[in-house]
Amino acid sequence: MKKKKGFSLIELIVVIAIISILMAILIPSWGYFIRRSRERSANAKARIIFNAAQNACTEYMQSEKNIAEASRYIGSGDFLFYWESEAKCGELDATGTAFANTSPSADDLKFGRKVNKIIDDMVVYKIYVKNYKVQSVTCSRFDDDRYVGAYPKSCDVAGVQPANVWASEMTDFVV
Repeated sequence: MKKKKGFSLIELIVVIAIISILMAILIPSWGYFIRRSRERSANAKARIIFNAAQNACTEYMQSEKNIAEASRYIGSGDFLFYWESEAKCGELDATGTAFANTSPSADDLKFGRKVNKIIDDMVVYKIYVKNYKVQSVTCSRFDDDRYVGAYPKSCDVAGVQPANVWASEMTDFVV
């Protein structure tokens, strides 16, 4: 009499149970690693934007040092800049909730383009400048992305998690 080859039903059930237990352990940790990876990527982009914006501010400082403060682009006060696209960018008002101008000025576009020369892909970002020095930057891949990166303090270090870049309070991320 020939022996039958194959697996019994019990053996298959045991293997499926072991695989399901492993998956129950691994799937939640994959979510954690993916979230951390996206946050670190956003923080790295925020650092690149910080450095690019500081470079642009230094150029403005050199070109505007002999111009009266009233006609300077950055001036000596607080400056909040938001970039989503060329159609939606510019200086924000003191509250950071609305654009100072109804449409982007030539200086706003010039500043945004200087920063965007350094970035390799399109991101949404908000920059806080005071006295020609960049104080903080927040950024994400798109407007309502839940993974917001920040520099010089990350969201974890600052202890806040803004809903998006537009809503971020920039003073939370200043060192």
